Amino acid sequence: MQKILIVLGVFLMLSISANAQSPQEAKPSFDCVKATTKAEKIIYEDSSGELQNLDRLYSKLYFSILKSIPKDTKQGQETREQLKYFNKSVMQHRNIWSCYFVAPLKARQQENFEQHYLNYCIKQTYLEAIATLGFKMIDTEANREKWGFNEKMEDFIVPIINVNGVYDVADIEFLPSYNLFSNFFENTTKDIIIDFMAYSIMQWNYFLVDVRINEANEDVFDEAVEKYKIYYDKLYQAFTKDKKLNALLGN
Repeated sequence: MQKILIVLGVFLMLSISANAQSPQEAKPSFDCVKATTKAEKIIYEDSSGELQNLDRLYSKLYFSILKSIPKDTKQGQETREQLKYFNKSVMQHRNIWSCYFVAPLKARQQENFEQHYLNYCIKQTYLEAIATLGFKMIDTEANREKWGFNEKMEDFIVPIINVNGVYDVADIEFLPSYNLFSNFFENTTKDIIIDFMAYSIMQWNYFLVDVRINEANEDVFDEAVEKYKIYYDKLYQAFTKDKKLNALLGN
């Protein structure tokens, strides 16, 4: 009996090892030899493999959604154009390090502070983009009411002008009508996406729409940076465990 248990244990370890993607096996969506931007070079050189996997996951998700939208209807064509614009915005955010909540205010005020947070900024960008795509596939007024989404922001001290968060300029209004969420995400991932988006929309309205990243709001901003870190960790864990997302990577 003991020998059987040992054999089973060894088999389990080998199975886990075979399915886990090590940093050496991780690869981005682009040809590293042809990497042109600084962001792509950082992704390629990331020894943890996290950025490479996130880059490939985002790319697989984006193109899979795009492929699912029909080309032969007016609504489909409009949705495809909105998706393409969204992707363009994501790449711009990634390439110009457009990350606000990566470091405490005093750290942000230091010269060349971005150099210390480039990897984290890229990770944020991809996590935010994946979460936003997931959210946009289910974001309707009826769902917001069912989730109590708007209630999460009722007590916030500023009006919610930007209702979409980071990618407000890239609204993909018809995407929910295609019912694609369950094709790419497990239902267990939905709650963290919804919670994250509610928090992110609130903070964007407070700090970015109302321009409050300043010393007068230093404590509140630093608290938001820490809270964002918790949310990003939760998103990363959820995406890593999501079997449907992993299927996109061939895992």
